[in-house]
Amino acid sequence: MSNRTEEILLYMPDRARGAIGNVVDIVSDSLVELRFRMGRPLMAITLGGQYVVTPSGSLSPDASGAYIVSENDIKHIFQAICDNSVYAYTEEIKQGFITIAGGHRFGFVGRAISANGVIEGFREISSINIRIAHEVIGAANNIMGSIVSGGRVRNTIVISPPNMGKTTLLRDIARQISNNGKKVAIADDRGEIAAVYRGVPQNDVGINTDVIDTAPKGEAIVLLLRSMSPQVIVSDELSTASDARAVLQAFGTGVSVIASAHGDNLAGVRNRDTLKPLFGCGGFELAIVLSRENGEVVADVSEI
Repeated sequence: MSNRTEEILLYMPDRARGAIGNVVDIVSDSLVELRFRMGRPLMAITLGGQYVVTPSGSLSPDASGAYIVSENDIKHIFQAICDNSVYAYTEEIKQGFITIAGGHRFGFVGRAISANGVIEGFREISSINIRIAHEVIGAANNIMGSIVSGGRVRNTIVISPPNMGKTTLLRDIARQISNNGKKVAIADDRGEIAAVYRGVPQNDVGINTDVIDTAPKGEAIVLLLRSMSPQVIVSDELSTASDARAVLQAFGTGVSVIASAHGDNLAGVRNRDTLKPLFGCGGFELAIVLSRENGEVVADVSEI
């Protein structure tokens, strides 16, 4: 068990700690998520599929003999990630997730408290999803020669369906560009690229990198352009018109952009109404499309 994964166990109730420890030992670095849903089986999502967790920590394809998540399990985990002071984490709770040491992200949903159409918090938590932080140093080695040409970082978009490794790839791209002397700025709205905990990135994003986390990425990109004079902007999951306007502003100032988007192929992404403006002259130059072949993730690099 890695030290980073052991940190998750500190937030588990006694009833679950042994089971989760055994799951981690069994699947090791292929563990992607742990899902706690009140009154339902504890689930483990791995690179190989989804499994039910038993009280002993073994994995099963069906729900018989499953570890059933209790109300006390949910309450214990939520109080633990809030350091037993929910009010101190009001802003994070509004975002729907809290990042802990090691970069693991605890997302939660339940009965929401809202005002003027905006979620202000949660009165009752019913589900907790733990996203396991994965850092693969060197994940971008095979594609860096395409991204950086003649000392210039090309505007690049990484495309794939969920859970294919887009964020892992972006993180290593940022690290390598930063360590090679470029000023990098990351708009990390979900806290998954740098995984900042108490001001310190838990993931290695390079020595020359600045991060804004848990802020809307469109606003974050504009603020980074204005305040940090980056040479390269990195952002995960472009989707909205606000995201696109901010990226266009970066293009217009000569700042290179490395970003990702959900999709199966380049054509599907570039034809979305919100993202179309990013693929004209002066926009994205390179597409990296991730897919899975024979159980392995393959990166297809193409000019745009």
